[in-house]
Amino acid sequence: MSDIEMELKTARERVNFLEKKCAIQEREIQILRNALTFQTAEAEKSYRDLEESFDRVSMLVLNTVVHLVKVHKKPASYDSIIHAFKARYPFIDAKSETISRRVRELVRRGLLHSPSRGSFVPIAVKEVKT
Repeated sequence: MSDIEMELKTARERVNFLEKKCAIQEREIQILRNALTFQTAEAEKSYRDLEESFDRVSMLVLNTVVHLVKVHKKPASYDSIIHAFKARYPFIDAKSETISRRVRELVRRGLLHSPSRGSFVPIAVKEVKT
């Protein structure tokens, strides 16, 4: 074999390896998206049972986070939560600090999970430790 044929063979093997690796990662991403979407749907149904234990703003913040995660299929950030809350509930005069505080309170109560700093997803009630 000539040098060019060896290089082509090596390049083909590398491309095949990378295509397989990419396909595996795409499947993993889809599985994680499906899990996140299912978890969010479960959380939305379950939180209706806890509605009485929330004050008004906390419940609306929680509903906003659930909506954002369902729509965007990714964790919600503080900025997106604040922006969406003010857009969905313009009649409620809540400051950004209040909304952020309620998000932290929901995390502390175990109703939201933070997979990375500043991002949040809801947790299904059956997983919440009371």
